[in-house]
Amino acid sequence: MDFVSLAHHDCDLSSYLRFQDLSGYYSMLDGQSYKNLVKYFWVRAEIYDKHATKAEEDHMVLLHPKLKGKSRAEMGLKKFKRTEIRFNVMEIPINITEEVIGKICRRTIEGAFQWNLNKKTSDWISMVRQSLFKGKKDGNYSDMEKFFRSCCKNVFYPKEEV
Repeated sequence: MDFVSLAHHDCDLSSYLRFQDLSGYYSMLDGQSYKNLVKYFWVRAEIYDKHATKAEEDHMVLLHPKLKGKSRAEMGLKKFKRTEIRFNVMEIPINITEEVIGKICRRTIEGAFQWNLNKKTSDWISMVRQSLFKGKKDGNYSDMEKFFRSCCKNVFYPKEEV
C-alpha cells in the first residue's frame, strides 16, 4: 500500500495502523514479492469452511450411499476445526488459518478495535461516509450506494448456516 499517496489525498491511515500495532507488518511487506507464486495462489486457493465440509460430506454420501447419517470420522474425513485457506505448491499442501496470519503479523488473533472514535475530528470517518453515502453528512441505509447496500445485506443477513 502506498501510505504516502493516501496521506497526500487526506486519508492518513498511520494512526490507525499504530493503534492496531500493524506498522511493523506493513513494513515487512515492503519488499520483493514472487509475482508468479501470488498469481498461482489467487487462482488455485480454496476457502475450506462449514459450507465446504457439508459439500465434502454430500459428495461422500453420493459416492457411497451407505455413509448417509455417519459422522465425518466414520466417513474417513478429517474433523473440521476452523475455516482455512487451502493451497498446494509443488504438491505440498499449505493450510493458512487465522493463527498463521496472526503469527506472520506478529499479533494475537484477537485483534484490536478502536473505541470512542471522535466522529467530528476524524478524517477517516468523513472519507468512509463520502464513499458509502455519496457524500451526505448523515446517511441512512437507504442513502447508501447500491454496491455497499448489497455488501451490508450479506454481512447482517447472511445466508442460512449449514
